[in-house]
Amino acid sequence: MQLNRRIGKVLAALWLAATTAVLAQPFAPGPERPQPPVRPPVLLTLPTQPSRPVTPLTATPAIASAPTLAASSLVWDADSKEYTAKLGEPTANLTFNLTNVSPSEVVIDSVRTSCGCTLAKTPPQPWHLAPGTNGAIDVSVNLAGKFGTVIKTVTVAGNTGVKTLLVKVNIPTPPPQPPQVAGAVNRSQNMRAAMADRQAVFKGDCAKCHVEPTVAKMGKELYQGGCAICHDAEHRATMVPDLHVPKVPTTPAYWAQWVTEGKAGTLMPAFAQEHGGPLNKEQITSLVHYLSTDFPHTNAVPVATPVPVRAGS
Repeated sequence: MQLNRRIGKVLAALWLAATTAVLAQPFAPGPERPQPPVRPPVLLTLPTQPSRPVTPLTATPAIASAPTLAASSLVWDADSKEYTAKLGEPTANLTFNLTNVSPSEVVIDSVRTSCGCTLAKTPPQPWHLAPGTNGAIDVSVNLAGKFGTVIKTVTVAGNTGVKTLLVKVNIPTPPPQPPQVAGAVNRSQNMRAAMADRQAVFKGDCAKCHVEPTVAKMGKELYQGGCAICHDAEHRATMVPDLHVPKVPTTPAYWAQWVTEGKAGTLMPAFAQEHGGPLNKEQITSLVHYLSTDFPHTNAVPVATPVPVRAGS
């Protein structure tokens, strides 16, 4: 047993000595591996295509417009015309004649009337008038429910400038109606009421002047958009009252009734939506407030208060 231990110690000492001797020797690096040769980069070349001829850009030719001519190139038979209607006549019809006296073509681009109740009939626009030729503009004014003097305008625009034609129509006032007899039917009054549609100003072409300017407007702006077009117009019809000079005392209730319901037998329409008008309740309230505060309450001479009479005097 002891012999075996001694032999083991001797072998371990020998192994340790051999290992130490190996580690003590200097390190000798082995031969380097040969590096692969560096290859030059390969340049890829694409086949060239034959160049296409470049077409130069040219500006699109502008559409030739009619040359501007002097206003004297177009001669009218009249700048304004007057018509006296007969009692009960539904329309007033007038004609304006024009002649191209210039050596160039006259082009009329548009013909517009001041209101939808006035129509102007012309050839298709743009309307071309050759040198030396003439033409006509037929104007028709709807007289339903109107009386007094009515003035309308027709605006003609083209390469000779802008021309405004004036139409004046005198409409007789209907005679006063006799007192109603119980059970009798006033035929004349019914016919007149049937002719006049007060709400027509809110329909068709008239809506552009009497409805669209009132949208989302309040107070003063609402008055200017929906009321001033008739009551403050430069060519205000004689049957349209001047609200700045009231003939009767005015109150908020007075304005509210006129704005909401209008007045039957006249051209004053009902502006409230529940009566076929364009205004809601908030708009009517704001308009009544503006009329009550910014317009005169009365133009009449104040009446003196009567003096009470004493008994026995």
